Amino acid sequence: RMARLSIPQLPSYAAEAIARHQVEAPGKLGAIANELGVKVVISDLPLAVSGMLVLDKDDGKSWTIKVNRHEHRNRQRFTIAHEIAHYVLHRDVIGNELVDDTFYRSGLSEQREWEANALAAEILMPWHLITEIMRGGERDVEKLAEALQVSPAAMNIRLGVLT
Repeated sequence: RMARLSIPQLPSYAAEAIARHQVEAPGKLGAIANELGVKVVISDLPLAVSGMLVLDKDDGKSWTIKVNRHEHRNRQRFTIAHEIAHYVLHRDVIGNELVDDTFYRSGLSEQREWEANALAAEILMPWHLITEIMRGGERDVEKLAEALQVSPAAMNIRLGVLT
């Protein structure tokens, strides 16, 4: 198996919040965000924008994830997980707003976008849930994707299947 670039060490509060809501499939993203103190709002965003992470202008402390209401639910879930990842890993370098286009390009470095995608995959498709479902006899990528509410493409990438 190829060595993976590793995701930076997660602060323990974040790792614990994520793990607490990955007990069964699909993971509870709203609950993870909530525990981290981040609001999630499904919003009317421009078509080219999948999501945003925005610092509250009034208090300068609280963060909100905005997700494009026009995208598929699985895509919205990936975006929420991706923005949670930016919040946990990168909020010290974001300033007060991060906009991710539909290719998850934000103006942050490619390395940081890679980290956010990798952590989003860990959040949405933790290995323990994938193996649990597979132990139950399920091998079909579409069904695995459905169980975790991600796209088959995301599941294929996670499983290391070349698409």
